[in-house]
Amino acid sequence: MATLLLIHGSWHGAWCWERLLPALAAAGHEARAIDLPGHGEDETPLPEIDLAAYTRCIQQAAEAMAPVVAVGHSMGGLAITAAAAERPELFAALVYVCAFVPVEGENLTVLAQAAPDSELIGAAEIGAESISLRPELTTSAFYGECSEADARTARDRLRTEPLIPAIQPVPGGLPEALPRAYVECLRDRSIPVAHQRFMRDRGGVEALASLDTDHSPFLSMPGDLAAALGAYARRYD
Repeated sequence: MATLLLIHGSWHGAWCWERLLPALAAAGHEARAIDLPGHGEDETPLPEIDLAAYTRCIQQAAEAMAPVVAVGHSMGGLAITAAAAERPELFAALVYVCAFVPVEGENLTVLAQAAPDSELIGAAEIGAESISLRPELTTSAFYGECSEADARTARDRLRTEPLIPAIQPVPGGLPEALPRAYVECLRDRSIPVAHQRFMRDRGGVEALASLDTDHSPFLSMPGDLAAALGAYARRYD
C-alpha cells in the first residue's frame, strides 16, 4: 500500500493526526506524521527556523519512504509544495487538506490575508520573531465542529509559530506531472471554502473530497478524512 506522510499546519504538531493514523493503518496504509521544526516536540529555537528548515525536514522524512503521498494541512500545504518543488522524485502525489496552495513567489502571510472573512486574521498576533494566537478565538477559528473536550485538549497543545517561514516566498515550481488533490472543508472559518476553491482551481488541483466540517477534520471527522486519503493513496500502490 502507498505510504502517506502527514504534515501539520501552523501552531500544531504531529499530535493532530493521532486519530487519523489508526484509521489509515486499519485500512492497510502505512502513514507517518512528523513535527516540523519548532512544532510539537521539536525544540528548535524559533529564530533559527525558516522555510528551508521545513523543506529539509519533509524531504528527510520522505527519503526513507519514497515515493510518498504527502498530505499537508493548512500551512502544511505550503510546506509540502516547497519540498516537492525542490525534490519531486521523493513524491508520488500531494494532497492539500483545507490547506494553502501557493504559486511560485507567494508566501503564507499573503495567502492568509487574501482569504475573505477568515477568523484566522483576528486570532493571530504577529510579533518580532513569532506568531502567537489569541486563545479566546482559537476554538471558533480551528475547532468549531469539535467537542469542547477535543477543542480544549487541542488548544492546550498549540505552540507559538515562527515568523520567518510565513513571510518567505515559495521558490521554484512543481512539475506539471506531479498529481495534486484537495480535500475541502465546508465549515472552515480559518480558510473559508471559497478561498480553498480559489487556490485549488487556480493551481489546477483535483477536487478529491468535500467534508462538512471545520478546519480540523482530523479531529472532527477523522473517519471520513481517512477514507478519502486512503482511497486516493491506493492509486499509487
